[in-house]
Amino acid sequence: MSASTSKAAYNVGGAIVGILLALLAIFGLIQTQGNQEQSQKYQSKISYDG
Repeated sequence: MSASTSKAAYNVGGAIVGILLALLAIFGLIQTQGNQEQSQKYQSKISYDG
């Protein structure tokens, strides 16, 4: 392989690895956010006292 061909191959490979890592990170965030449960109780009056 010539230098330009191997450089292109590394660029394509790096891009694919980067996309896979990004997808894994996004999927992990979605899973983490989806597993959190917050009990919400409806109240007609808003209280700012905490």
